[in-house]
Amino acid sequence: EEERKNLSIDDVIAGFQNKNLFYFEFLLVDGKYSRASNKCLNSRPADFNWIRQHCKENPEFKNAFECSEDSKITYVWFIYESQEKCEEVREPLKDKMDAVRR
Repeated sequence: EEERKNLSIDDVIAGFQNKNLFYFEFLLVDGKYSRASNKCLNSRPADFNWIRQHCKENPEFKNAFECSEDSKITYVWFIYESQEKCEEVREPLKDKMDAVRR
């Protein structure tokens, strides 16, 4: 199995500045899954100062960051160094979460 790298917030910011990271997003409302991105993107997910202030590593998932300004809405970003790996993870995870939500 491919060894995945643990990224820090600074790694994420630098990676998006250099345009060499891809991510997909889960939106949680009141702690419950609401929806997910339909594709992996290489644009930065938010302003870098906002990321520094509101995001932290998610201890449950490697490559995941949780970002929230309040207790109502949480963004979970899954960040990868290749679009292929990002899509490989995104599609089955999104399908699983969409099925659970129904």
